[in-house]
Amino acid sequence: MNSKSTDKFLQRLASDLLDRFGNDLQHVAIVFNNKRPQLFLKKYLAEISGKPIWSPHFLTIQQFFAESTSKVCASQLKQFFVLLSEYNQLLAKEGKEQVSADVFYPLAEIIVSDFSQIDYYMANPDKVFSLIGSIAELEQQFPNFDKEQLEFMESFWASFSQERQSKIQEKFIEMWHRMPHLYINFHKKLAEQNLVTSARMYRNLAEGIDSESNFLKKFKHVVFAGFNALSKAEEILFKSWQDQGLCSFYFDADEHYFSDSIQEAGHFIRRNINTIGLQNQFKIEENRINQPEKEFTIVQAMGQVAQGKILKQVLAADESKDNAGSKAIILADEGLLLPVLQTLDDENLNITMGYPFEQSAVFGICDLWLKIQDEIASSGKNIISYPHVLSFILNPLIGVSVENRSRIHKEIISDKKAWFNLEELKKLDKTAEMVFSRYENPAQSIRNLGSFLLFISKEIVELRKLESLLIAEAVKNLNILSDSFEDLVNNPTGPELKASFVFKLIRRALSGLSVPFDGEPLVGLQVMGLLESRCLDFDELVVLGMNEGVLPKVSITPSFIPDNVRRAFGLPVLENQNSIFAYFFYRLLHCGKKITLIYNGVAGDTAPSEASRFIKQLEFETSCKFNYVLQQNQPIENALKQEIIVEKDGLVLEKLRKYLQRNPDAKYENKISASGFNDYLLCPLKFFYAKVAKLKKPEELPDHIGANTVGNMLHSVMDHFYQDSIGMEVSAEYIELRKRLLPKMCQDSMSEELNLNPNLDKLELSALQQIILKVIEQYALKILEHDASIAPFVIKELEHKDKYAPLFSFELDGKEEQVRLMGIIDRVDTINGKTRIVDYKTGKDSLAFKDFEGLFSDDDKSQNKALLQTLFYTLVYEKCNNVQGVEPHLYTVKDFSKGTIFNKKSKSEHIELIDENLIEFKSKLELKMKEKFTELFNPEVPFRQTDNLNACTYCDFKGICQR
Repeated sequence: MNSKSTDKFLQRLASDLLDRFGNDLQHVAIVFNNKRPQLFLKKYLAEISGKPIWSPHFLTIQQFFAESTSKVCASQLKQFFVLLSEYNQLLAKEGKEQVSADVFYPLAEIIVSDFSQIDYYMANPDKVFSLIGSIAELEQQFPNFDKEQLEFMESFWASFSQERQSKIQEKFIEMWHRMPHLYINFHKKLAEQNLVTSARMYRNLAEGIDSESNFLKKFKHVVFAGFNALSKAEEILFKSWQDQGLCSFYFDADEHYFSDSIQEAGHFIRRNINTIGLQNQFKIEENRINQPEKEFTIVQAMGQVAQGKILKQVLAADESKDNAGSKAIILADEGLLLPVLQTLDDENLNITMGYPFEQSAVFGICDLWLKIQDEIASSGKNIISYPHVLSFILNPLIGVSVENRSRIHKEIISDKKAWFNLEELKKLDKTAEMVFSRYENPAQSIRNLGSFLLFISKEIVELRKLESLLIAEAVKNLNILSDSFEDLVNNPTGPELKASFVFKLIRRALSGLSVPFDGEPLVGLQVMGLLESRCLDFDELVVLGMNEGVLPKVSITPSFIPDNVRRAFGLPVLENQNSIFAYFFYRLLHCGKKITLIYNGVAGDTAPSEASRFIKQLEFETSCKFNYVLQQNQPIENALKQEIIVEKDGLVLEKLRKYLQRNPDAKYENKISASGFNDYLLCPLKFFYAKVAKLKKPEELPDHIGANTVGNMLHSVMDHFYQDSIGMEVSAEYIELRKRLLPKMCQDSMSEELNLNPNLDKLELSALQQIILKVIEQYALKILEHDASIAPFVIKELEHKDKYAPLFSFELDGKEEQVRLMGIIDRVDTINGKTRIVDYKTGKDSLAFKDFEGLFSDDDKSQNKALLQTLFYTLVYEKCNNVQGVEPHLYTVKDFSKGTIFNKKSKSEHIELIDENLIEFKSKLELKMKEKFTELFNPEVPFRQTDNLNACTYCDFKGICQR
């Protein structure tokens, strides 16, 4: 059976295997890098043979090497705890303080990775971690190094001269000294427990240590198919087995990059054949990439997610459903799986990657459980803050009853309840009891999370099949993790683990999970990552994520072994990674006739926007057709914005006229405040929403601190400061004496405003709350410093809601009507015989104004809301108390350098708003208010939106207007 070079790799492999082994194929082991090609090869073997045959043995490379030893591969967690124990023993011998598990964990990941690479590449740890003092010593220790290797080593250690060592270098050398001993002790401890790392298993087999070297003889022959980059251990073993006639190799390569000595895609295949001496069963003679009929379409997508969204347009050009399995979507960036799933609805979609657990709703409830447990364990108290409680009651998978959800939501939003008692929450239902329980130990905590997930899967009947599978996978892995921790709990000499570290390990273990999709793997449009595509060939390809930095990938695995030393000992460096990804990409092009490459063309914080260099490289190297689609045009609906007009008739007019109706008890009447009057001037529609329709702005969360919150706190502080001084003369000495009470008053005001525990220590406040507390105290001090500078004065009245509510007359349809005004005045005092209305402002309000007409202008620059509001208060106070000559004063707490009196400034004049000028201003204001109230209550004048869009910036109702 002769195979054609134009056939797919696995077709050629199946044909050649049948030719070579015939009926003995059942005694042959076929080893791939992963499981995916096994299914396709079985299909081709059946098709080509044309009759039932016994299947060969199929193994992945990991399964194959596991046959060589009776030892068990240690889990990552087991490796970490063994490494931690051995590292602390080394520190103890040095007389140094031991390191905790949570501090050592990130270091351990790097150390284990370095040890693995040393084993895979058969490096001598004593040599790698040796200290070099001079070039002569270097040549003595490494007589077999060539000139380039010696230069690599010399360039690194030259920076570590005794005179130039920094503290960081000293720490590095301390760590470097420990590495050879740690390497030996780590592997020795694992071996005592009949455990081994995957990398050490390779090394042991290559060195003939602790391994069953005859394990290959259980097979008549071993075939290694589709391999590219090999570790040093694999090179030694493969060459030895080949020389013994025990195995053979099928490399999937193309003459296009194999014959070009500088083409990075062929780097490892050339090394395997030309340097190591491995013999390829297939001749590499034909260039299947540089074919004029091969067509490339390069698409620039406008955004990361848009790459997935464009697939419908790309695939719409070919509606054929036959040739199943001949098309594939390759995700160079596997994070694009969800956008692809959300875009394509093909029932024949075959996804090989597995659904990422981290992007599921189930991971969301696991993450919430871990956050709640972490807060409970770290605080040590019987209370928990509201954010996690809010997330708990609103999570759809948890299923809190509507009654409990509404009650707790009201307590948080309306009652500003910031803290909840754990015992109170546990009484909600069974799920709450499982979530808000106390932390005991790692193993028990993991079991509790597993029980919680199982309870959710049984009680929530609306769970989709995928979510049930995700829960099952999570529980299975949690059980494995629990067993690992169980040994630690039962070991009194084991390391003490912080709860936060345990939760970090749980989160990490869960975030890496995935669940395979159901389906027929040999049918339909294939969706896979680059790694899954090895050995597979397709006629049509769509590759997503063709960005520089993604393909080739540029991330470097953290390592304590510097680049110079890595190069000297033949350990992997960045160029190796480039060659591997180049091979992955170019290999896909062997059989592809129609290839679409999609990349993100929009720069973002994390997403790259430059097309992969492989695209330009291909265009330069080949005579293939290249068609560039510069951007993806997404249809955008641009709905015309319509002006909102509310006519004053029917129910609207009925509600509006309630402001003109009197009640025996004035406190039950509808009133117009200074802010309400300001709203009407700025935007009549805003007045309608707030004062007629009575729409409420969204309530703030308990710990939200906005500008109005700071203002409320300051008003409360000043009210408390002068509360005992009403009716008495306040001197500078009195102010100075009471300043010592200010910190306590500020904290009490914050506790009242944010509904905090009044007995809370200042240090228990959040960082933001402590900052705001200091800000309020500084604002209050500025007010008091100014007050001390103008003392003595007499406090007549302080802020009192509904105290000032006079009737105001105006004409409507030839009749006199009255509306009740309302003013909540911060402070009324007298100084030098003059009564003042004092308004505290913490914002950017100004004392300067352009002219009277500017107060009612639509131009923001001409308006002065603070002046209009304070004048409104002055008018209200005078009418209530039947007095005149009251002055409006503005305390801008950020700056008292310009005084407190409103003033009109221009090049030709400077007018202060006092005495005659103030009398004239008040008279104009009263007339203008009559005019505006006549307009407000006129049924013929509808409520309209303002034309000044700047007024919409902070409007509570801008979401309704959509402006």
